[in-house]
Amino acid sequence: MTKKIIAGLVVLLFVGFIGFQFMNQSTSVSNISTDEMAAKMNQNDGNMVFIDVREPDEFAAGHVPGIVNLPLSELSEETADFPKDSEIVIICRSGNRSLQAAEKLQGYGFTNLINVQGGMNDWNGEVEY
Repeated sequence: MTKKIIAGLVVLLFVGFIGFQFMNQSTSVSNISTDEMAAKMNQNDGNMVFIDVREPDEFAAGHVPGIVNLPLSELSEETADFPKDSEIVIICRSGNRSLQAAEKLQGYGFTNLINVQGGMNDWNGEVEY
């Protein structure tokens, strides 16, 4: 009897571990630095989307050239009208709202999401006004 219980627990733990790994991989958001974002922008083959989720007044006060402004407050399944298989790089002021936006986009079925840690606070590249 004890062997059956132990075997059952081992199987249960194994199934739980595999399930956790699957869920962890399918919902993860990658984090990159602002320097890595700059490199991605230079290498963009057209299948990457770069969005700034700060509010319009923050965006107007200085943003990365060529980036699209889609405020977190306006982010919805309807406004996220880019291909679901695109690599989506998200920036904000510090990295908090961009992470919230990535989590929101996950809920809409996007899977290739990248949060820029440090956000505009750490951006050392060109800024457009």
